[in-house]
Amino acid sequence: MVLLMASILLARATDIRLFELTAYFSAGGLFILCWRLIRVREVYLLLVCAGLSAIAHFVFHKPFSVFEAGLGQASFLMVFLLLLALLHEVATTSPAVAQCGRYLTRQPPNRRYFAVYGGTNIMSVLFNLGIISLLTPLIRKGVELESGNEVIARLRERRQLTALLRGFAWGVVWSPTALTPVILIELIDGISRELWTAYGLVLAAFICVLGWAEDKWRFRHYRGTARQIRPALAFPKRAFFNFLFILSLLLGLTLLISALSGDTIVFGLLVSCPVIMLLWLLGQNADRGSGAIMPALQQCKHILFVRLTSNAQVMMALAASGYIGRLSAELVPIDYFSQLIEMLPLADYQFLMLLAFVMVPVSYLAVSPIMMAVFFGSLLGALPELPVDPTFAALAISSGWALSMTTSPFATVVLMMSNLNGMRPMQLTIGWNLLFSVLAFTALSVIFFIMTGGQ
Repeated sequence: MVLLMASILLARATDIRLFELTAYFSAGGLFILCWRLIRVREVYLLLVCAGLSAIAHFVFHKPFSVFEAGLGQASFLMVFLLLLALLHEVATTSPAVAQCGRYLTRQPPNRRYFAVYGGTNIMSVLFNLGIISLLTPLIRKGVELESGNEVIARLRERRQLTALLRGFAWGVVWSPTALTPVILIELIDGISRELWTAYGLVLAAFICVLGWAEDKWRFRHYRGTARQIRPALAFPKRAFFNFLFILSLLLGLTLLISALSGDTIVFGLLVSCPVIMLLWLLGQNADRGSGAIMPALQQCKHILFVRLTSNAQVMMALAASGYIGRLSAELVPIDYFSQLIEMLPLADYQFLMLLAFVMVPVSYLAVSPIMMAVFFGSLLGALPELPVDPTFAALAISSGWALSMTTSPFATVVLMMSNLNGMRPMQLTIGWNLLFSVLAFTALSVIFFIMTGGQ
């Protein structure tokens, strides 16, 4: 994993072919080394990869460059996940992060939905999927201590887990470290990251209010039936300041590296992750003065050579989905696809709605939504002219990703929550979030109509 991360960063910085080849062999070697972790889902994804490769070679006679593009996409996704995992692993050792998590899950009932949804949105920038493993146990522990009624305890747990899932899902429409923006910016030219973030923040806030209203209506008959037996925690000013400082440092360093290298924000983010990891570890050991360096380096070594391996299974699923998405797009004739779009009597807002909606049923094929993000990103990026504004198209694809996370039992975040709390994936999605997802898509339709001026 360390070799893969290093080779991808060096390949991007120097354009030396040797580093690219090293990355491909490292990625393939990881699948071999992780064979014990391969389960039914991974076997299924690898069979799809093999089947598509066979079709591309024997039926369409595609050149090696097509397969190399798929390998490049797969290895890039692996590295991006691993580099973000460095931040996640440091965050799990941070007392400030633990205090923030406890504060969010110990809010009074009237503020709890907003606290969990908004806190998940913000903390997932550094934590990514790790926010699920941090907050889910805190939620369960909190409701057990808070209510003497088992029924009410389970009800409160459900409402907080729902807010957690929705907050993580809709954080992808604006978060600078979410996979969707990173992929689409690499594949589609002309995307304004600043405008995308602005639209995404407004959209995430609107969906938050919509979800809160749906939650209040669904559980309107249960108001006042639980008793609060613990006082709310005082606001941990220092902990939140430390977290926001790290977040600002990450974003600032990302922009600085991007500007100095003349590369994209994506490259700046990739380089920033290991730097921030080391600085964060040094900060956690700052009370030791000059003796902080050795403990920080030992923790860094433990993260790189022990803790990082816990991400192997998710890494393989993302890599396979990225390869499938890129190769599938290469098999679609661009001229035919372009003519098909021109023939369809779709207004701009209808095209955006279609982009968002189509990701939901495809996610039931047990592939990560990343596959469709890569697929549409590759297709739209290859078109001579996009039918809609590139930033709007990117926002629609990330919105479709968010919808798939609250409706598909195969989404990675849903599977993680299922393992942590024992709930069935179908219960977490269709059982608890079907109405919310329908309302969210309806709201998206109205928002896209307004954004495009009804055109």
